[in-house]
This record gives sequence, structure tokens and C-alpha cells, in this order.
Amino acid sequence: IAAETPDSELIRWVDEALREKSGYTLPPKIHIAQQDGDYYNVMPCIYERGNIAMVKMIGRHSIKRGENRSVMMGDILLYESDTGILKALIDGEYITTLRTGLTAAHSARLFTRKDFQTVGLIGPGNIMTVCIRSFISSLREEGDDRVITLKLIRYHGHEERIMKFLKADKNLRFELCDSYESVIRDSDLVISAITKVTENFASNDCFKEGVTVIPVCTLGFQNCDLFFDKVFTDESEQIRGFKYFSHFEPITTNVSDVLNGLRPGRTNNTDRILVYNYGIAIHDLLLAENIWKKAEHQSVEYDYCREKYFI
Repeated sequence: IAAETPDSELIRWVDEALREKSGYTLPPKIHIAQQDGDYYNVMPCIYERGNIAMVKMIGRHSIKRGENRSVMMGDILLYESDTGILKALIDGEYITTLRTGLTAAHSARLFTRKDFQTVGLIGPGNIMTVCIRSFISSLREEGDDRVITLKLIRYHGHEERIMKFLKADKNLRFELCDSYESVIRDSDLVISAITKVTENFASNDCFKEGVTVIPVCTLGFQNCDLFFDKVFTDESEQIRGFKYFSHFEPITTNVSDVLNGLRPGRTNNTDRILVYNYGIAIHDLLLAENIWKKAEHQSVEYDYCREKYFI
């Protein structure tokens, strides 16, 4: 059902949720850290107007004993909010991948300078596939046929999959890079979807004027916190624990305020912009609800994904 839904509709769901954010009861996600970078995130959310409630349990757990499973696993419970009746149990991994990539694409459309030409991509996995696919396709649907250069980091041949996936677009140019600094330097937009990073990707001088940086998993760009001009986020309360939050808090704006015309977004082509979409449950809830409705309430056999797949 999700795969058959047009990217333009999926991005519209993301946009709709952000605009309606004030109508959701949205506690900050609960992060439970474990050993070796493993963790659980618990994400509750209620949308009273839609009579729907949700809790998502998702975590990243490295393969411990040779299990045949994905590193990221999660589940969503969907409830009727006024009765507490459980309506559906839904795979949370796929929806998380989908909404994370879509949210990054939405931010790229919203905050990247209008005359952009070059996009640097780090971490060519499923999230990046969703992100760049929906970003490019939404541009093309609007008649934007500009030539775009995609700079890809070489990583175990995964970059070839992205290139193959997008090869039908004749106005895309691909540039393969051997270092993160090469990907970032001279790029108008930089998107990273690496889930585990211990150091910053590049020195300050690699980030050109006017660049937009979207760290999907919020890692690898702490140096940007200290010298970028503007920071946008899906929920400022969720990034309050970041090391340099006190430094960039005065220049931080919630994306929903930009969409509702309460605060400006990008206002010129020189500001360096950082977008921290830490992940909010309203997107999980809306995507889960819409997919559930499209399923026409059919019951299906449920099990977690037991093999690695690519979107």
C-alpha cells in the first residue's frame, strides 16, 4: 500500500502533520540507551480530532548472535483514542524508514536555496533512497527539469544501487567521492543518513555559503552547531539535550512555525542552514492511520522482517 502511494501524496501527509502539530498531544520521545550504541525509543502520540492514538516502540540493535533480522526493528500500536480499543498492530520499521526519508525530503524542499545544483549524499541506505527519490520526483512533478549533480560517497557498492535506482532521470549527473569532505565541499544541499557516527564528517571550511545540511540521524555535524546561521527542527524540546543546544537555541525555529507563517524560513542564498528532524510521532501516527485506512481494515498475518531488503 505504501509503495503504491505517490511520493507527492506521502510528502503531503508529512506537511499536513507538521501544519497541524499543535492539535496533537506529543510528549518528547523516551530514549533508552543500551550498550554499544544500541537503544530503544518509545513514542506516544494522540490526535483527539481524528480520534486516534498511537505508541511506537523502535530500536537499533546490532546483530548479536547471528540472528536473521534487520538492525532497526519496531512496532506501532494504533488505538481509537476515546475508547482505548486497539485498532491495529503495524510494522514500525517500514513506516519509520518511510516517514524519516520523507521528512528529510520535505525539509530539503523547504530550506534549500532555490537555485541549488549540487546535492551531497552520505549513507546510501533505505532512508536515503526514500529521501532522494521523493525529493527528485516532487521537483520533476512540478516541471523542474534542471540538471542536478548528486555526489555520492563510495561505500561497499551501495552507491551503485542509488545510481541504478535513479538512472531513468536523464537530468541527473553522478559524482563518486572517496571522502566525506569531498561529498560536502561545494554542495548546496548535504543529506546524511548514517545511523552511527563518532566524529564530525568535515572541517568548517568544507561548508559553502548558502548550504543546507540535513543530518537525518542528527550525527556527524556538531561543528556546524557552532557557526551555522540558522537551525530548524521538528521539535525543539527533543534536541534540548544536544551538547551545543544552548549556543544555537537563539537561532532555532520549529518547522511548523515556518509552515504556518509564524517565523521565516530561508531568507537569502548565503545563510548556512542546519535542519534537525529528530523524529516526531505525529508522522508515524498519520502514515500508520492513512495506510491502515487504505488497507480497508483487512486482517493480515503479522511478523517482523527476517531478511535485509532495499526499498
